[in-house]
Amino acid sequence: MDNNIFLEEKNKLSEIKEKYAEVIEDTKLQYDNVYRLFNKEEAPIQRNKLSNRLILLEKNILTPYFARIDFFNNEEKYKDICYIGKVGISDFDNNIITVDWRSPIASLYYDSNIGPASFAMGKDKVDGELSLKRQYTIENGELISYVDVDTVSNDELLKPYLSTSMDKRLKNIVSTIQTEQNNIIRSSIHENLIVQGVAGSGKTTVALHRIAYLAYNNRKYIDPSSYMVIGPNKFFINYISNILPDLDVNDVPEYDLNEFTNKYLNQEIKLFNEEPNNRYICSLDFKNDIGKYFELKKEELINKLEIKVEDFVAINNSEIKNIIKNIDLKKFKSLYDLKEKIIILLNKYSESHLDNILIKLNNHIDSMLDNKNLDFLRKKQDAIKNKIKNSFQSVIRSNLNIFNLNTAKTYKTFNDVKQFSIIDLAPLLYINYKIYGNNEYLKYKHVVIDEAQDYNEFLFYTLKTIMKNASFSIYGDLAQSLYPNRSIENWDILKEKIFKSINIIKLNKSYRTSIEIMNEANKINKFLKLPEATPVIRHSEEVLYEKINNKYEQILNHIGNAKSKYNTIGIIAKDQKEAIDIYENLKNKIDLDIIDTNKMSFEKNICVMDGKLSKGLEFDCVIISDANNINYDINNTIDMKTLYVSMTRALHKLIILYSEKVNDVLNN
Repeated sequence: MDNNIFLEEKNKLSEIKEKYAEVIEDTKLQYDNVYRLFNKEEAPIQRNKLSNRLILLEKNILTPYFARIDFFNNEEKYKDICYIGKVGISDFDNNIITVDWRSPIASLYYDSNIGPASFAMGKDKVDGELSLKRQYTIENGELISYVDVDTVSNDELLKPYLSTSMDKRLKNIVSTIQTEQNNIIRSSIHENLIVQGVAGSGKTTVALHRIAYLAYNNRKYIDPSSYMVIGPNKFFINYISNILPDLDVNDVPEYDLNEFTNKYLNQEIKLFNEEPNNRYICSLDFKNDIGKYFELKKEELINKLEIKVEDFVAINNSEIKNIIKNIDLKKFKSLYDLKEKIIILLNKYSESHLDNILIKLNNHIDSMLDNKNLDFLRKKQDAIKNKIKNSFQSVIRSNLNIFNLNTAKTYKTFNDVKQFSIIDLAPLLYINYKIYGNNEYLKYKHVVIDEAQDYNEFLFYTLKTIMKNASFSIYGDLAQSLYPNRSIENWDILKEKIFKSINIIKLNKSYRTSIEIMNEANKINKFLKLPEATPVIRHSEEVLYEKINNKYEQILNHIGNAKSKYNTIGIIAKDQKEAIDIYENLKNKIDLDIIDTNKMSFEKNICVMDGKLSKGLEFDCVIISDANNINYDINNTIDMKTLYVSMTRALHKLIILYSEKVNDVLNN
């Protein structure tokens, strides 16, 4: 590191921080005067935007950038010196101070080597010469060091970031994006993607940064609320919930599958943990059978449809069939759409045939006349006539309510379950779509699905059908598929049966775990004949295997030793029963949390959970409570995948306890 350059860069950091502070003051001034600057409708919207902007600026002023590129533009004969940060800002004269990492020119930092280089600007390409790529370490507003990227390998550059604790890694994500990840992030919004990534390959990171990139580059045309994230459970959603706002993206809805279903059905579907072994419920064959049911249902509903006012049939079934004879029932995907079309036709018919309907009413009343109820019938006639003349459209709509079926009751005609499990969500969603359509969901433009290996083809089909105007980014790892009764078996099914066009991209490099930890975990992949992950060249302590004498005492000792070095510690059990047992035995001896499917977040740095719930999470130190041959049967693929998931949650330290004998695969 050159001392003169270091001094120049240190001065530059001070200069940029000063300008940053000026921008913050100006933003505060706009915030304070927002109701003077904008009208009553626009002011609250702008106030919210300015508030989010202030939070982001104040959070980043001490680390305003992480990299620099020098690029000579061949066409304009001009050298751009760009300091790249999480946030792009300009001064009062619109001079650029820092460049947003999502901007087109910033792609040079992630994708290009020193020398001839280019980047895309819309449909155009900008050619030039990249003369400098520099990466900075800035802490608490002070420049610690810099390194010129062309002088060392990417793995070497990543080491300082990957060696830090979990919470710091989350804050430094933008500066560590790799070329293969960046290509996914910057793919067109119109492109459907499946990202098959090994444990620790950054799937969730890429997923959220893709939304941040799309939101930034399409901000003039697409509102952030038109993107969506679907994750595996509430805990995971809460775990990632702060990342998007930290990337300057707000108001993107984030759901687990149950929450999404509740919102779409507009009712709460309570799920029970037990899942029946019924692959048919998860199949496209079941989807097709539901579709056939609704084709018959359309005919059935039309056959009994008539428009009545009290006991008077204003438009009988034969007339209705004649009115709608020219419409093609098959082109209506939902009963709602068919109902609305019939309502339009009946309204039009009633307007042009009002006199005939009133004559029919007179005849109806006359046929019931006698001396005893003359006054009553005349009053009734007047009341019906009034409804026909003044609110017949409402009468028609109320008669068409027979098309509004109950979703849950309809599902039970196919599968008379006493309680719903997660495999029932796809058919419930699809049946609701066949009844009510998807009008409110046509606004979505891009949907991210994380931990997608746990979903099935019926569910993917249904989500794609409901949000038919959206492109999809699907992230998962078949090696971490832990639910054989309902999980997808291979990604090609989506390519062949559901998406007209979708690219499958593989991320085989793990950035989470050290070589020592990944080498042990790869023993399982090798045994299961699954692709092995390639770890970044980062070393840690060897994996510690320890036979159990007193499990709870040993866990406590390891936590005590780890606390002095690591911020986050995960104790991972085989199942929830064992997790509860560990928690109950340790909760009075150490401050720890337990994770279950209903847990929104963990507030403590030490937590215990079962292996299936640990997916997507990471900890500085992981303790696996008992990796013997009984807990993890080598003849049970799900057991072995669960052990693989558990091991690959560890960033820096992995401790594997075992009773009797360690799992045979790990013993090799």
